[in-house]
Amino acid sequence: MRVWLQPLGDADWHLLTAVAAQVPQFLPFVRCQVAARSAPLPAVPRNGQGQWRADMLLTHLFVPPGYDRVVGVTAVDLFAPPLRFIFGVAEVNGQRALVSLARLMDTDERITQRRTLKEILHELGHTLGLLHCPNPRCVAAFSTTLADTDRKGPSFCPACWERLAAAWRRIGEPQGDPKTP
Repeated sequence: MRVWLQPLGDADWHLLTAVAAQVPQFLPFVRCQVAARSAPLPAVPRNGQGQWRADMLLTHLFVPPGYDRVVGVTAVDLFAPPLRFIFGVAEVNGQRALVSLARLMDTDERITQRRTLKEILHELGHTLGLLHCPNPRCVAAFSTTLADTDRKGPSFCPACWERLAAAWRRIGEPQGDPKTP
């Protein structure tokens, strides 16, 4: 499965390139390509805190020819009513996902990379049909705080992995069956 990572606005291209190289360690059937240029942020509604409405921003993403999914990555803070903020959003069983770096940044670049990787994996899981996992260590678990994101690992639990493998078989990509990472 080919995934297009699209920086939006001031998203850090070098961060995304580093994270894109790590995705196949946890989703071996995924290959990511980072767009060479950042796309401008479209005009979408914002709230009184300057946060961007995630679902509306998501609708502005498109999957380029030759790719199966797009993940937009932005530095702006996102919200999705009724939640005051979110780290990301995706179309369940769809092609589009969006991740915000606004709350993931840390002075330690390795921490920022790890958080970004987890959120991209989490949202890609949604595009493959995964819902939130009750296992707090699974990357598919819902994060309501940054501590939740830091606590969970970048791997999918065995139950979620089985769902991903089933989704992969339904897609029927020619590269073969996924292997447990």
